[in-house]
Amino acid sequence: MRWWVSLLVALVVAGAVAPPDADAQNRRPHRWWQSAEVTALLDLSEEQAADLDRIYQRSLPKMHESYRRLNGEERTLSRMIANMQVEEIDITRQIDRVEAARSELSKTRTLMVFRMYRVLNPAQRAALNEWMNLRRDNGRAERSRNRCG
Repeated sequence: MRWWVSLLVALVVAGAVAPPDADAQNRRPHRWWQSAEVTALLDLSEEQAADLDRIYQRSLPKMHESYRRLNGEERTLSRMIANMQVEEIDITRQIDRVEAARSELSKTRTLMVFRMYRVLNPAQRAALNEWMNLRRDNGRAERSRNRCG
């Protein structure tokens, strides 16, 4: 059970920074179930890959809307903070709006990941978790090298 929670958290965090369909460098989104490496590693069937893609496609519109809302609320908060005439209670209310939008995006993403998780069998979930952890660790090492060198 612990590894499933780790997988869920890793998948949610993996998408927490970028918009739902693009990464920070404006490349195509990484749909792990479409990767030849992951497909082979997990021995994904065509049906499973299609189910995963359907779940992703159904989640995209709400994730896009939630992301747009979050960005708009954050921009409003930034403008309010820059305006020294704003009352603290108004800032507090806007922070609540930002956090509600962030929560909505996180909830949508988490539900999408949970639905994807249910498509995989236990061995596939374990293998995916291992792959995600390795990928996360490699990304950290690369960022560390880039900062140091």
